[in-house]
Amino acid sequence: GPPYAQLPRVFSPTATFQLHDGKQMPVMGLGVYMMKQGEETYNAVKWALDAGYRMIDTAAIYHNEESVGKAIAESGVSRGEIFLATKLWDSDHGYDATIQGLETSLAKLKVEYLDLYLIHSPNTGKLVETWDALIHMQKQGKIRSIGVSNFGVQHLEALKEHGRPMPTVNQIEMHPMKYQERIPLLDFCKQNGILVQAYGSLFFGKPEFLERSEVTDIVNAHSSSSAHVLLRWALQMGFQIIPKSVKQQRIAENLKVFDLEL
Repeated sequence: GPPYAQLPRVFSPTATFQLHDGKQMPVMGLGVYMMKQGEETYNAVKWALDAGYRMIDTAAIYHNEESVGKAIAESGVSRGEIFLATKLWDSDHGYDATIQGLETSLAKLKVEYLDLYLIHSPNTGKLVETWDALIHMQKQGKIRSIGVSNFGVQHLEALKEHGRPMPTVNQIEMHPMKYQERIPLLDFCKQNGILVQAYGSLFFGKPEFLERSEVTDIVNAHSSSSAHVLLRWALQMGFQIIPKSVKQQRIAENLKVFDLEL
């Protein structure tokens, strides 16, 4: 049961979750899913770093890694202070293809290393050899921490049965409407020291979910926005969060999650 990770003493933009490889990951970052390459992504990342965010989550399939890299380079924040994550797309599974996929992402981001590299999904198989490529590139210093996304218990079990180290992170869709069905996966992650990183915390902005009584009852009790309540729920459950926004005001506002206690 919850919390699914050791919670920091105080939640803040620089508070971290401890990964099982000894590294620290900021509890919150900016997700750039569906952001357009160019000005939209560049501005969002720049504004987030200006506001105090220190973690950015992108992916090869988002086609915006260049803009993320440019914003980081021009942010005035040193690379060592930023926790940068991207993901390997399904078409690049397999040992050699994975190494090439990683090199392509590093080149687009114009960085020497990633703080976290995730297998975006288990869909195209070859999980063990793909995972072995991540382990190899971690030894080369190209990746600090290695993880997965959208993995179920059976996919994590496959790595375990092959005697491979467990991922540090599993990034999955996670919000109150998904919670019940995910409990077996969450318990497996907790037992194996895997940090759960939540996407879709705000139901991808879908009003039919944001207006449900399960959410609005809590919102009204705390005179906060539904976004803050949902994000705070995730943090207190021990999930790392990556709310996405392209609006400067909303990016800054999401930091108010640190002033709320449920």
